Amino acid sequence: MVIDEDRPQGIVLWACERARAASVLPGQRYAHALGLLRGLRARVIPPARIEAALTELREALHALSPRVEPSDEPGTFWLDGDGLERIAFEPSKRGRAIAALPIATDRLASHAAAGSAWGLAIQRTVGSLGYTGAVVVGFSRFATYAIARATRTGITILRNDADERAAAAAVPLARLDLDPKLRDALARLGVTKLGEMVRLPGGGILERFGKEAHRMYQLAAGERWDPIVPLAPPDAPDERILLDDDVEDSEQLVFVLRPAIDRLLDRLASRGRAVTALHLELVMRFAVGETELRAECIKPARPTLDGRALLRLVHLRITGTPPAAPIHAARVWADDVAATREQLAMFVQRPRRDLRLANEAIASVRAELGDEAVVRAVLREGHLPEATFGWEPLSVVVPAAPHPRLVRPLVRRMHTKPQLLPPQARQVRDDGWLLSGLEHGAVVRILGPYVISGGWWAHEQHREYHFAELRRGDCLWVYFDRNRRRWFSQGAVE
Repeated sequence: MVIDEDRPQGIVLWACERARAASVLPGQRYAHALGLLRGLRARVIPPARIEAALTELREALHALSPRVEPSDEPGTFWLDGDGLERIAFEPSKRGRAIAALPIATDRLASHAAAGSAWGLAIQRTVGSLGYTGAVVVGFSRFATYAIARATRTGITILRNDADERAAAAAVPLARLDLDPKLRDALARLGVTKLGEMVRLPGGGILERFGKEAHRMYQLAAGERWDPIVPLAPPDAPDERILLDDDVEDSEQLVFVLRPAIDRLLDRLASRGRAVTALHLELVMRFAVGETELRAECIKPARPTLDGRALLRLVHLRITGTPPAAPIHAARVWADDVAATREQLAMFVQRPRRDLRLANEAIASVRAELGDEAVVRAVLREGHLPEATFGWEPLSVVVPAAPHPRLVRPLVRRMHTKPQLLPPQARQVRDDGWLLSGLEHGAVVRILGPYVISGGWWAHEQHREYHFAELRRGDCLWVYFDRNRRRWFSQGAVE
């Protein structure tokens, strides 16, 4: 058995079959488990060791498929391959107390021979690392996962939807990664299997047990589709976009994605690779604190480095099926193969940026709006943050020469002028202060103060800067002006 802490109040993270037979389940206290099974042995596994094992597994599984999605539940993965999609897997290291793994896949159930061959290939790969697991070939992501958790070992081929629904309905809820409180509450109602939960009214599940229970109910009942959201292979380049304002218009979204696709093609061309499939991951924001991922895989007719052709396919996909909610962030990466000499030569002949055209555009703007219309930021010596930079006219565009960094630095976006914040009520602590409206949520954590004082030679300043983290995840850069005795917002951190 695996626990998070070696003390009576430690939480059970994983239980073996013998412990489960004695009603020991994940989420219980260690003391409770000892009361259920005398002679129970438990062990704490360092998180770093578990993470290393999961990384080893993910790298091995990437050799079988370029699209691998690790689950929040340790040791569970979904894989996607040509002709064989969505494989969920959960391993058990021999000699280590790590949860046994399920592997599940869909769209190959009608090809039993291919599904069996794929499952055997996965088991051989995982077995070579010293792990064991189960493979389930079916038609839906959640159902195959649930069946694999209950099967634990071997290969299961589900030939049709009816077989899959029947097998999923028989899965005990204790085998799934459920909140222990929800699992126990359902058990008190006599609901111990997935099929029994699906027969309950969905509205009642939402009202009594909350959104997470209702989401699982929808997945189990087939009322909600949960697409695979893979991670790029360890050595595959990807481009990420975090938008200041959510994008609702499909045409605008394509325009936002274009620079990321161009940068991705530049990186692939520098490695001598061409795109065989372009993957998009869009973060849709439905409401405050509620997001959902939409994954798209766009395959050109043949490997290519033609950005215009790829962008045209992206435009057709997005405008054909517009996102169901505004887009807050996006990620782009690709499956790739070795590029031909002709592809690389054509790519080099078409530069991504034409500086001559950029200079002509700037000259047109200056001619229409004046010489001061086009400026660039420059660093200056200053005591206060707003005095550490300035603006100077831009005459010509020069190629960018960024310094390589292993870790991307955080970016502080500053207001043109500090914005006055509402005063903090006496009865409200730092973790309940509303700084940016209800849609962003209250402050959950505030760091500081970081004092800037001086300026006695002109106008003395004393500012106490803080970093305020909001419930939605935003990080604001605020300060308290001792002279004016008011709070101001200097900007935000990204």
